[in-house]
Amino acid sequence: MAFLARDSKGTAYLSWTDPLPQGGHALRYAQWMGTEWSAAREIARGEHWFVNWADFPAFAATDDGALLAHWLTKSEGSGTYGYGIHVARKASGSDRWAEIFGANLTDKVDYAGFMSFVVTGNTAGAVYLSPAAAAPPSGPHDHESHQGSGESHRKTLRYVAFTAQGTVASDREIDADTCTCCQTTVISTPKGLVAAYRDHEPGEIRDISVVRLVRGSWTQPVPLHRDGWKINGCPVEGPSAASSGENVGIAWYTKASGNARVQMTLSSNSGERFADPLRIDDGEPYGHPSVSLFDSRHYLVAWYEKATDGRADLRMRRVSMDGVKLPSVTITTVPAARAAGLPKVLVNGNQILLAWRDERVRTAVVAKSQFLSMEKPN
Repeated sequence: MAFLARDSKGTAYLSWTDPLPQGGHALRYAQWMGTEWSAAREIARGEHWFVNWADFPAFAATDDGALLAHWLTKSEGSGTYGYGIHVARKASGSDRWAEIFGANLTDKVDYAGFMSFVVTGNTAGAVYLSPAAAAPPSGPHDHESHQGSGESHRKTLRYVAFTAQGTVASDREIDADTCTCCQTTVISTPKGLVAAYRDHEPGEIRDISVVRLVRGSWTQPVPLHRDGWKINGCPVEGPSAASSGENVGIAWYTKASGNARVQMTLSSNSGERFADPLRIDDGEPYGHPSVSLFDSRHYLVAWYEKATDGRADLRMRRVSMDGVKLPSVTITTVPAARAAGLPKVLVNGNQILLAWRDERVRTAVVAKSQFLSMEKPN
């Protein structure tokens, strides 16, 4: 799977994992040059990596020019799972990537992953899923057996903070019982960080929850919306978020009551309160939404919609920050399976960058003006 990121100066990056001819894998990245990607540069390589369509490396750039990336490796002697996280950082002006953090690197049966970075000036942090302690928690998040990816695992949500020099400032638990294998997301607002993820509640209810970092402390999890999706296992469908000032938009997929839909909810006060959700899809979604800022007044949401030929449409639509939906636009068709991975959208200046998989990593660029001309009333 590929990942798109940009820095505060408008430089966009693409990262991805390549298999090596001699065995093993390499994590690579390229910089968008305005009309094409730069030559690939290597972050790390090795054997026994965990390479997966749903749990894949993320990438970030801080304001001082430092770059961060993570990848996943399997523990020696592990089975299907048993993998953990490596985080590396490259300082501005340096060619060297140095590992600065690791999580769950020796566990042979359970895993840590689904990491998302967030940048605040010259510092960065990340939320991720990690194995829970042996004893289940008590209270509203009482544990019930998870069956994510065919095995029983219970996950917690954690947040690791890095200093401007790349050292670990803290690593702490945010939620003691979450869904096991859905993507996470975290964004920055003037009032602090906002993280969203798929939670796990009694009765195997797996809706999206939100936590906020307020004056140095994380709030208790609050449902983004009470979908009431009851599913005995992880759906592998996490949320995506973007922010501009105190405006926050979060999109997610649900199949509560058997009704598949991509939804989006908006906040104008840094995630303290969210409006009722808007339905984003066109009626038959496969899901996997990705959100980016389109401009100072709109978000752009990408997702997969069922196509007539057994494949999927990669579609996008603008949503205004006051909740007005614009017509959807079909960009291309992709495999209607895990082979397409999760789409990634990033608006950078006057261009829209997209990444997905179709046997290998694919990217596309669409001019904003071209996209606006493609918007037509339904």
